[in-house]
Amino acid sequence: MAVINVLHSSLVELAEQAPLCADIPTVRGVLAESQELLRNATNHNADAHELLSWFSALVSDVLHSPGVQELTGGAQLIVTGAVGRGDALPASPIRWLTVGENTDTSRLSELIARVGLTPDKTAFGVRARTQDQWRSMIRQASKWELTLFADAGTWCLDEVLALDSYTPLLIDALTHRPPALQTLDGLPDREVSIDVRRDLLYPIIALARWAGAAAQSTAVSTLARINAGEQAAVLNSDQADLLREAWHAGITLQFRRWADKVHTQNAQAEDLPAIQRSVFGASSRNVSLVLRSIAASYNVALPKEIPTTVPGD
Repeated sequence: MAVINVLHSSLVELAEQAPLCADIPTVRGVLAESQELLRNATNHNADAHELLSWFSALVSDVLHSPGVQELTGGAQLIVTGAVGRGDALPASPIRWLTVGENTDTSRLSELIARVGLTPDKTAFGVRARTQDQWRSMIRQASKWELTLFADAGTWCLDEVLALDSYTPLLIDALTHRPPALQTLDGLPDREVSIDVRRDLLYPIIALARWAGAAAQSTAVSTLARINAGEQAAVLNSDQADLLREAWHAGITLQFRRWADKVHTQNAQAEDLPAIQRSVFGASSRNVSLVLRSIAASYNVALPKEIPTTVPGD
């Protein structure tokens, strides 16, 4: 796998071990050590984009290693969600589609959970299916299901790109737009609940997913999809710039919260340092502006209700 040269040598060395894990103890050790190295890198202000790519690639390589093959009875795992996109933070659910017969991934899920990561089954459960069965399901998928297949890349994404319309992906993005700013006596409410992943990161992920598909791009990472959407004129340059800036702000903030071990806690605006609160608010507003602009351009109505949760990716 390609590793960015500016990463610390300890990260590079562990990444090189990941696809070579020959047994279960090595799988466990690599996944556990990856979190320690990530926290150290975050504390030393390493670039958040590079850490996302590094961690996602490492997890994907481990899941395709001989040790995991032994653990699952030879299951072919198609990673999806955050790991599939190359956008995974350590707190991101780890999800996959299983191709094959007579396989069992339950022990893998247990191992992942024991090292402090988050295994998560998709909406399709844990059942393994043949590639033809998965292809058939993609052609009949709802908008929520399409997101899983689009983020799985490879032949799954090819099937999504062959569909007649990508509007379901746009509706998913519009549905999960950042909530309107709440005010108290004309000022931003400092007691409002904040969820960085729900209110900022996922809306960008979802819009980038649609933009990439509309551009007929096989890119899977959020930034690459934004770039593809801009190059294909699905997004204009102002929209793409706002999304890239908001993405950088969001992942930097979420990495910091993970390193401080507060990412799972309910946060109020007043819990964030003033500069983080300001950046979060501005980024959320900019993403909302882009989503409203896109909805108007493509004549798609904004859904009235905004879910309080987002798909598990």
